[in-house]
Amino acid sequence: MTSTNIAKHDPTQWLQKDVKDVPAPARELLETYSGVPADEVLPHALALRDEAFAVYPWPCIGQMRFLRFTLSTYPAYPRILSRLKAVADAAYLLDLGCCFGQDLRKLVVDGVSPAHVAGLDVGAEFYSLGRRLFRDDVALGDRPALSFDFYARDIMDDGADWEPLESRFDILNSTSFLHIWDWEGQIKAACRIVSFLRLRPGALIVGSGLGSRVGGEFPNLEGDGTNFRQSPETFVGFWAEVGQKTGTSWDVHSDLQLINASAMNAGQKWAEPNMGVLFFEVTLK
Repeated sequence: MTSTNIAKHDPTQWLQKDVKDVPAPARELLETYSGVPADEVLPHALALRDEAFAVYPWPCIGQMRFLRFTLSTYPAYPRILSRLKAVADAAYLLDLGCCFGQDLRKLVVDGVSPAHVAGLDVGAEFYSLGRRLFRDDVALGDRPALSFDFYARDIMDDGADWEPLESRFDILNSTSFLHIWDWEGQIKAACRIVSFLRLRPGALIVGSGLGSRVGGEFPNLEGDGTNFRQSPETFVGFWAEVGQKTGTSWDVHSDLQLINASAMNAGQKWAEPNMGVLFFEVTLK
């Protein structure tokens, strides 16, 4: 079987077998917020990982990336917290492709009201998987059970009910989201998520995704098409086109940090020497 066929037909390539522990911030939250005993953290996380991977065999699940609190590592995070916790006119945040809702839990632990956050992903299973992973479907001591708005939607589905999300949010977390599609797919997704914002100056889209210092179409991870890897230069043009289509204007700031394919991903057709992670803040003028 060729490597292309493996990439296309064998998603178990994404299932990390040698997991020794979970990231320290995730372990701390699972022990303190969730009440998982220290010696149960890893088997607990792996069991939920395997259950989710059986339904959604994605790299972010198989490689345990759902236990990274990525949003809190962005330079904008203190500003985001301040806006979400404001006494007057507090902001609302939507986590796009929220998966298990790990970034939303971090926001709540950091003092944000669950009423001011929401999540979106393709499957309703992620809401229940997140509650089981973080064991916050029931109260624990002084910590109440957690409930937040979750929308099971495919961003490409023109027939879905988008009305509950329209003009509702001030901040969008777009971590590992837009990079899924080719250029036209990203344009469609971006135009749709813009409709979720309250279009006031300062509305913010923050995130990161797979990029390249030579922006362009590259083989996607599944081996059945391409995705567009943005460079800082192409990303400016991208948001100019989105602005034209939506009647909006954006300040675009991004930074590409080059990466090497991990040993697990070495030799894959999608890996190339110019790839990196594009970190960005896109702010409505």
